[in-house]
Amino acid sequence: MSVPLSVMIVEDQTDIAYLYSLYLTRSGFDTISFTEPLLALDHFRQYPRRYSLILLDTFMDGFNGMELSKEIRKYSSQVKILLIAGHSKGDISHRIEFKEAKISDVIQKPIDFEKLGPRILQLCEKQSRG
Repeated sequence: MSVPLSVMIVEDQTDIAYLYSLYLTRSGFDTISFTEPLLALDHFRQYPRRYSLILLDTFMDGFNGMELSKEIRKYSSQVKILLIAGHSKGDISHRIEFKEAKISDVIQKPIDFEKLGPRILQLCEKQSRG
């Protein structure tokens, strides 16, 4: 039996965070979710090797996804970061902040749950292959 991949979800809307967590847990992932970005950062700081991937909303109260990604990178260059964007990937991926934050990929809202699990697996597979 293989160990499930651990995913940290950072989404400031409680109901949306719950849906992501519910779907990913039912898909076999080990999840934890945070609605407060600073609490997520504090937790990650304590456990930087626990997570394979962080699913991160772009726009949150107090701390946006780009800023949080940059802070996360201070503790881990290995964890994959999948940014959830309300606009097209091209609009974000060409920004300087995107490159500085070393974001692994972007998915666009509305989230297609049928594609979310396979996308996470694909990103984490790249990590394990190096």
